[in-house]
Amino acid sequence: MTDFDLSAYLGVFLDEVEEQLQVLNSEILTLEKEPKNEKTIQNIFRAAHTLKGSSASMGFEQMKEFTHHLENVFEQVRQSKLDVSQELINVIFESIDFIKVMKEAIINGELESIKIEPNIAKLTVFTDDQVGPKQKKKRRKEDQLTYPFNEIEKNVILSGFELGHNSLEISISLVNDALMKNVRALLIHNNLKEAGEIIASTPSVDDIENNQHFDGKMRFILLTMQTKQEVMQIINQISDIKSVNINQITEENLSHPIIENTHEATGNEQEETRVESTEKLESGKTKINPTVRVDVDKLEHLMNLVGELVIDQTRLVDVRGRLSDRHTKHEDDIEVLDEVTNHLSRVITELQEGMMKTRMLPIEQLFNRFPRMVRDTAQKANKEIDFIMTGKETELDRTLIEEISDPIIHLLRNSIDHGIEPHEIRQRQGKPPKGKIQLRAAHEENHIVISISDDGKGIDPDKIKQTAIEKGVITEEEASKLNEKDAIFLIFKSGISTAEKVTDISGRGVGMDIVRAHIEKLNGIIDIDSTVGVGTTFTIKLPLTLAIIRSLLVKFGHKTFAIPLVNVLEIIRLNKVDIQTIKEQEVGLVRGRVLPLIRMKEKLGITDQDSHDETKKREFVIVVGIADKRIGIIADKTIGNQEVVIKSLGPYIGSPAYIAGATIMGDGSVALILDVSFIVREQGTQDLESTENIRKTETDEEQQFVTFKLDTEEYGIEIHRAKDIVSVPTITKVVNASEDLLGIINLRGRMLPVFDLRKRFNLPLQPLTKKSRVIVVENKGQDIGFLVDEVSQVLKTNKQSIETPPKENQYNEANLIKGISRLNNRVVLILEFDEIHNQVHKQLIEEKIEV
Repeated sequence: MTDFDLSAYLGVFLDEVEEQLQVLNSEILTLEKEPKNEKTIQNIFRAAHTLKGSSASMGFEQMKEFTHHLENVFEQVRQSKLDVSQELINVIFESIDFIKVMKEAIINGELESIKIEPNIAKLTVFTDDQVGPKQKKKRRKEDQLTYPFNEIEKNVILSGFELGHNSLEISISLVNDALMKNVRALLIHNNLKEAGEIIASTPSVDDIENNQHFDGKMRFILLTMQTKQEVMQIINQISDIKSVNINQITEENLSHPIIENTHEATGNEQEETRVESTEKLESGKTKINPTVRVDVDKLEHLMNLVGELVIDQTRLVDVRGRLSDRHTKHEDDIEVLDEVTNHLSRVITELQEGMMKTRMLPIEQLFNRFPRMVRDTAQKANKEIDFIMTGKETELDRTLIEEISDPIIHLLRNSIDHGIEPHEIRQRQGKPPKGKIQLRAAHEENHIVISISDDGKGIDPDKIKQTAIEKGVITEEEASKLNEKDAIFLIFKSGISTAEKVTDISGRGVGMDIVRAHIEKLNGIIDIDSTVGVGTTFTIKLPLTLAIIRSLLVKFGHKTFAIPLVNVLEIIRLNKVDIQTIKEQEVGLVRGRVLPLIRMKEKLGITDQDSHDETKKREFVIVVGIADKRIGIIADKTIGNQEVVIKSLGPYIGSPAYIAGATIMGDGSVALILDVSFIVREQGTQDLESTENIRKTETDEEQQFVTFKLDTEEYGIEIHRAKDIVSVPTITKVVNASEDLLGIINLRGRMLPVFDLRKRFNLPLQPLTKKSRVIVVENKGQDIGFLVDEVSQVLKTNKQSIETPPKENQYNEANLIKGISRLNNRVVLILEFDEIHNQVHKQLIEEKIEV
């Protein structure tokens, strides 16, 4: 026999334990609300039974013994011999926690030191099973083994036990009217033989094959590494089975022919068991979804290779663009290169998405931990909570799932402890006595957004300011200059808490600063929206993965840098006169908040001899954030968005200030990736004293537009409507389409129709140039691209400065202009993009073009 190493199966065992514990946690919460729910009780019993079987097969006696007693409790509930009470639920939850302790002890190699008797005693209070680890209950006559083992067979089985094998006695009966019973029995024999070693068979294989009067009853002794459930699944693949009885063989019952019946089903029960163990297709065949466990390091290696392909694909597109500009004589070759490049782009995009999915897990695996925690915390706080989770199917990189757990726990506990009011106060305020907490997850482009909302008392900014003053975090003068948003953000300072008294749940002011630190570590952003008396919502925004990120490419001088897009909040243009220097720190005012400004060109020591900084009237400012902090990075130019592969700078260079890594651009050059968290941490949030020196305020009427050119005119679109701006890729013509529909482009795996805006304004169509761009606009869930001659900038203006166009004017073609902005000698026509979008959408339907 082969010598098996149990450690090879330890990872699988621990995964299964964790999975079954999650099932128990969620199902017992359901049982607490619905004590008579038979399906829930069955699921609970099955989970406990699985835990017992798997721990026994691995040889973990303490866990096997304890889960055996837990299973007895569930068995009595299942048989209606034991009522579900609050006390019972609490003891069951304590038992689940104890299994977790044993799991950790297994990992640390300390299981033998765990004493299970005190926890067993808590369980036996609810049952008539008053037995300890060394005392066994008298078992029923029908639980006895029926096969007469000889000494050779016993020795083989005992040797298998030493190697970690399971030994099973399997009794099977075929239905009386089954056709070709001999053939079906031989199929069962062959399937079991593949699952392990058949020690004995009654009748023998020869008798089964040659006996024309075979009655369809057989018994096998199987030595296998498979579990009882897996063996049952193998048997169920054969049709016309009437009953199956599987007994676990142990050293004890091998010597003394008595055994606990670990799985028994006859007649109609067998029908139910087979449905539970496998999913049947209508054709009668078993549907099995095969899975493969892959080492994480192997996935990381494959991910790196995909990253290399992404870089090469970007370079290939860049080379193709340069060739098409220079070699117009070789149009046929360039057309072939176009075709190959586009196909390669699609394949690499799908490959990249597929590889990303292998790293992704449903956030449900994380969310399922929280209902139990919310229930226990609410019970300690003597509050009733209606806990709602949505978006559990949202997928997130496995490395982020564990990292984001602690911040969510802190926020949920805070919501319960001093967000939700006591029920008597809620009733006086006209609120439902039961508080509501919602945990949501959703994808937002290349980010994941997690929000925790409650309908509690909200965060009082005045109370936060007073606490901060008492703790010495800020002075009274500084506090008087804070707006409500900034005051609420003080909650992330160490030592600041809104709790009226310290409890074992919260109130020491050590939770929210931990939340902030975790979000910073994950390169994410956190925001707070709170209304006193109504409730609070915390919103966390994270990158989907840490391997390949979408970035904003910018120029500092003549060098290109990448800023992770998850940290980019907005891009604005500030007039130089609006930038002031306070205590040697440049600042600007953006919607009422003081924004520290950083000139990265100076920080990075970049000298640009061709720079015209002195003559520039306006500055590009990229507003970035980490956790609760916001700053503005001054850049010379923005290039656009691009997916970049993060590369380490290596041990020789190390970790220079302000730099998180590097990426390779399409032309083969290296662009450095800014470490936004380092920059923000170094700079701090804002100089609180600076507000007194800035008297200018921005009104809520402020608007921002992306401006672009068509011929000699300049047009604008609201910045939130421009979903993406990209260089013009290869456009595939659409047969029999109207002239202004240029065709279809491939935008990151999506087919996107592109219209030429020139036609809408009766302008002659022009060939593409290097400045041509496609602006992607979204309306009612549909994306459409519009070709423009050139994207100018982001225009910041107020509603008051936008004129309503006269009914009869040179600009207003088919009501497509909704406003005119005049700045000095510059005229920008603000487009009514809803009308434009509706027109082209109607055109797509008429021309039967599916997007």
